[in-house]
Amino acid sequence: MIDSAFAFPSISHELQALVRLLYGVLIGLTLLAALPHARRYFLSERWQGFAESGPIVNAILNPVVVPILLASWLLAAAGLTFGRAVLPSALVNLVFCYYFFNRLRWKSVSRGMGAPGFIALWLGAAVFLLELTARHAPGLRGLALLTLQVDFGAIMLSAGLYKLAAGYRQNHGMELGMVNPEWGYWPRFWAGWRPSHPLFRLFNEMAWGTEVICGLLMLFPSTRMLGGLLMLLSFVFIATQIRLGFLPEMVMVCCLLFVGDGSVAEVWLLSVLPAAAAVASQPLPALAQSALTVLCWGYLALLPFVRAGMFYNQLKHRSLPALLQRALDLYANTFGLILWRVFTADIVNFFVRVWEAPANDARRLVSDYRTTGPWRYSQVAECIALTSVFTTLKYYPSNRELFVDRLLRYARTIPHAPGSGIVFEWVSVAAGPERFVFVPAAEFTVDPIAGTVIDRVLSDDVNVSAVSPVSPVHEGARPGSYAPLAR
Repeated sequence: MIDSAFAFPSISHELQALVRLLYGVLIGLTLLAALPHARRYFLSERWQGFAESGPIVNAILNPVVVPILLASWLLAAAGLTFGRAVLPSALVNLVFCYYFFNRLRWKSVSRGMGAPGFIALWLGAAVFLLELTARHAPGLRGLALLTLQVDFGAIMLSAGLYKLAAGYRQNHGMELGMVNPEWGYWPRFWAGWRPSHPLFRLFNEMAWGTEVICGLLMLFPSTRMLGGLLMLLSFVFIATQIRLGFLPEMVMVCCLLFVGDGSVAEVWLLSVLPAAAAVASQPLPALAQSALTVLCWGYLALLPFVRAGMFYNQLKHRSLPALLQRALDLYANTFGLILWRVFTADIVNFFVRVWEAPANDARRLVSDYRTTGPWRYSQVAECIALTSVFTTLKYYPSNRELFVDRLLRYARTIPHAPGSGIVFEWVSVAAGPERFVFVPAAEFTVDPIAGTVIDRVLSDDVNVSAVSPVSPVHEGARPGSYAPLAR
């Protein structure tokens, strides 16, 4: 028989409290950084926000309700940080994360704040599940942690496998993001290096290889902690290079869930950052505990099939039978399961300069990509929103209406003088013989009032709708599915 102490992972109550505390700090900082830009991120387009208008969306994402929601969310973050009303705070945070980072992923230009939102939701769910079981179902705590560890390992494994399929082995990946001023912290430094430099090859091999190896290590009891700690170290480096908001720090906190009870790493962590443990209280009813057990085991049982189905859609460019495809898409969107495609070539081989274009005057640059600070284009969520508008050209090239709708919605959030247009300059990040070069390829002139978009080609050498030659991207059937468009 399998030793349950070996098969089911354990985490000390003190380390769990530290994870909760660190997450509370990070989600609070995420919200505080977003507050100056809350109109765009959290309101519907009816009030010049990113979210698509609709009866339910407008009833929630309006100037009256949103301040109440954000205040409640910040209070929940404070509760997690200071250990007050922990379970209600974790639940409130999870509800808000789920709505803004998952339910609005396909309904808002912000795309649920991309990977930072995805990880914030995942870690918020992890904190809630662990706090719930620690307080009210201690017998299920090991199962809850097993579910989280397997799920996180699968996320990293699939992210690495996707990078492997999307050009990293052909040296198309990290270097494009590092030289891209929209994403890199040191673009001027890295842009001067030869694209064929061995260090870029090392970065790309390490990027996909680390995720695959650590993802696999996380799935086996004897190597769980090693996989978690190696992944944590890799994101220490990523945090110094790539503009990702608080995503690297949140991933590091996720990795702490793999630090075993009584291990040397745990003893050291708690000596540096001590935290108060949870206290068990009234247990959940037997029926609720049974339901939670079924949910965890069911999720684990379905996880490999769901991941395999998404990869089948993406890499084989084929749909499953109609009923299975609908079930796959519904399940994946309900639980927020995605293929983590961060920093693959189709996303980072271009950036967009945004200009205000008065009728009788020189253009004014709007998109000043600063390294950090409160400015609009120093925010990772802003870069995700703008990039996602233009990846629509690659992911749905036949759906011009979808691109125009997203571009107009985005343009209407940019303050401009009456009579001015907004020009979006699509710039290719290309590898030259000795250094990287930026090639303006197209312009899209938008009249936000008239609702018109005029395209102008600047270079015949670059097609803004074309995917990278090393990419497995195909035209999608619809947002929220990896299934290809039926021809």
